[in-house]
Amino acid sequence: MANISINLDSLSPKSFKKTVRHKIKEGVNTLRFLPPFGEEAAGYPYRKWNVIWGLTDPNSGRERPYASSSTYEGQCPVYDYLDALKPKIEQEKVALMAKGLTEDAIKNKFKAINEFISNIRPKTVFSYNAADKTGTVGVVELKSTAHKDVLKVMSQYIREYNQDPTSLSGDIADSGVWINITREGQGFDTKYSASKSQIMVKNAQGIPQYQDDRSALAENIVASYNDLAYDLNSIYEKKTYDELKEILVANILHAAQEMPQLLVAGFGLEDFSAPLKNTTPVQTAAAVAPKGVAPVGLKLDIEEDEAPAANFSNDNTDDLLAMADDLFNS
Repeated sequence: MANISINLDSLSPKSFKKTVRHKIKEGVNTLRFLPPFGEEAAGYPYRKWNVIWGLTDPNSGRERPYASSSTYEGQCPVYDYLDALKPKIEQEKVALMAKGLTEDAIKNKFKAINEFISNIRPKTVFSYNAADKTGTVGVVELKSTAHKDVLKVMSQYIREYNQDPTSLSGDIADSGVWINITREGQGFDTKYSASKSQIMVKNAQGIPQYQDDRSALAENIVASYNDLAYDLNSIYEKKTYDELKEILVANILHAAQEMPQLLVAGFGLEDFSAPLKNTTPVQTAAAVAPKGVAPVGLKLDIEEDEAPAANFSNDNTDDLLAMADDLFNS
């Protein structure tokens, strides 16, 4: 890759409030995924994050996203908490069954706990720099299914053209490609898919036909990518395991006023109190790819589904989330 630059503004601890984000809306979303950017990109155009959306900041009383420390320290207090909570809830469910409560009654009893767990458990997203057709550069975050499809499309493009699908160039010998992300359905039935965007053109004989959309990016993106792109490794503030645990425990203590079952050893059982200052949640609002290089050096890791292991070690999110689902929805 060429020299890697950093958007210094994206390194601000509060950068998540300033970041322009492309939302994947229902229907077809056409985007151009942009080159790897930042000191830790290591050739990958994306950064994997496990994001905790449902925690309230004890200092401000506002809900805000937190990066799970599992993606940079190898472990996360939320997962450890779920692991500690599971046997306690299972014992309580067994005790309630022994008292003759029906399955529906037990599920209803634990409904609020289920909602609390669902809100705090990390959600996996893959962050990319991307441009839309208006020429706006922003961060787009994809769920795992959409991410896998995008990587397959990029891999296919490399095989067919031997060109970098994230290239900023619009030259016929070195061009990126526009990709359609399609979102269908709602809630748990939401489905995502990705494909190369197609445009209608006339061939040499004047006959209309579809071809891959490799049209040029807006000139401002090509000229100022180093200023417009975001360092994907810095779009969420990284707190240490202990710092994140302190925030988690504050939230557990507050919720435990109505749901004391949430208290477990090491996570609030020792000092039950309500430290949150405000109990009313408030809604919160580069490097240019090389030209003419063969083979294409872009890293995708379709099978591994993640960037270098050094950056994303001990990723057991699927098993842990399945555990929570089994526990509270069985």
